[in-house]
Amino acid sequence: MPLTALYPKTTRIKNRRFIVRRRKVSRKRDLTRTACTVLRCMVISLAAASIVLAAMIVYKKMLQCPYLMVKKIAVAGCVRHRPDQIIAMAGINPQINLLAIDLKSMCRQLEQSPWIERAQVKRTFPDKLTISICERKPVALINIDQLYLVDEKGTIFKKAEGEDGLTLPILTGIGREDVMRRKRDITPLISQALTLMHNVEQEGIALSTISEIHLDPILGLTLFTTPGAVQIEMGFTPFQTKCKRLCAIAEDLKSRNLVPQIIDLTYRHKAFIKLSPDNPNHKSIRSGGEKPWEKMEI
Repeated sequence: MPLTALYPKTTRIKNRRFIVRRRKVSRKRDLTRTACTVLRCMVISLAAASIVLAAMIVYKKMLQCPYLMVKKIAVAGCVRHRPDQIIAMAGINPQINLLAIDLKSMCRQLEQSPWIERAQVKRTFPDKLTISICERKPVALINIDQLYLVDEKGTIFKKAEGEDGLTLPILTGIGREDVMRRKRDITPLISQALTLMHNVEQEGIALSTISEIHLDPILGLTLFTTPGAVQIEMGFTPFQTKCKRLCAIAEDLKSRNLVPQIIDLTYRHKAFIKLSPDNPNHKSIRSGGEKPWEKMEI
């Protein structure tokens, strides 16, 4: 039998041995790579754990360091509260470490006061703590079964108490259930009342002359002045134009020596005025007639 006849079979055997050998070498390489990867991860994990442990030890040491004890406390933005009250409300104990203070928790604790709208606490190393607060400014009272304070943003934030010592216009026409259930309808009315108060001040009318602002979702806003108890129907916006017309009407009535009882400004270009029965210059009132309405175009 010639040798050439065995050549293909011999070649196949050699190729098979080569493939088996190559697979063994590849498996050894994969095992080596896996072992190296695992070892590398273990080294990194041990290094990270060591760093964290060292940081914890350093942090504990720093918490006991007298160099970082709070020695200076600066309080800014307080008007109604005294600085010592703010410090007491923040719960700052003497000899507390600067790093031991939870700034967010302290801000939340300060904002629990109804007078404080926003609080900010800042560390200044090595030993100073700065507290900045933004207090609410009451601009009106609202009668919802009891009197409550309303701030510049229209937020009802606190029950009015005797020590508040405020003489502000009272918003009426809204009940507690309206505030709780119809907040979407009531909030715009309160905002319009605050806008009206701002426009009244811009025209030089003191807010102390306004005793009440009645809110009605259908008829709008009605002012009641003091003294005199004049009823002024303002309706809805634009209030700036209506306030200017109100000032012109007041000057005209004063020049005529007439005292109004009701002023209706709900119309765009006309004002209807009902005169008070105390007017000495009106004949129908002197003779016992019905209280007249006068139309003015201003």
